[in-house]
Amino acid sequence: MRIISVLSVLVGFTSLFQAIVVRESNDDKRDGSTKAMTVEFRLFQFQYLGVYLTIMLADWLQGTNMFTLYSSYGVNVGTLFLTGFLSSAVFGTFLGIYVDTYGRKLGCIIFCLLEIVINLLEHIPNMNLLLAGRILGGMSTSLLFTAFESWMVSEHRKRGFEESWLASTFSISSWGNGFGAILAGFLAQVAADVAGDI
Repeated sequence: MRIISVLSVLVGFTSLFQAIVVRESNDDKRDGSTKAMTVEFRLFQFQYLGVYLTIMLADWLQGTNMFTLYSSYGVNVGTLFLTGFLSSAVFGTFLGIYVDTYGRKLGCIIFCLLEIVINLLEHIPNMNLLLAGRILGGMSTSLLFTAFESWMVSEHRKRGFEESWLASTFSISSWGNGFGAILAGFLAQVAADVAGDI
């Protein structure tokens, strides 16, 4: 019964959000400052947000039980987390340059490949491999927060869409990311209740 009430609240928030997006679109049409958003743009936006929000949900889901997983191995969890944060800080300072140089789409693909390797490494209770996974995790986090959005902006401009429409995509992605974080916590709790912590 608790699940139904939580899902009802989530559906309510989603409906409210959709009403805001529709109103924003109608306001754009009325004030004449921008053209009405085209079907082609909405399709592009839907495709981008579908991929981006799925990846963000997956990232939130993987983070929910990392502490429990690492603790079950009897390793120094603090060292693992610190390594991941430091790796992200180091790689975040220059990885965006390589994304711009070698291609944003390639950066997105490398992110996905890194995540596969990281998730495989997380299930081996060996401190050196876990540290390697955290270093790669810092790289992937830097890619997550540079490659996807920069790819979307460059593709948006390449297709000749209105600059003002970027705000709509960023607004939905920001809201959706927060919603995904809440949903990930909910799903992780349900999974832990059903199948145990790990």
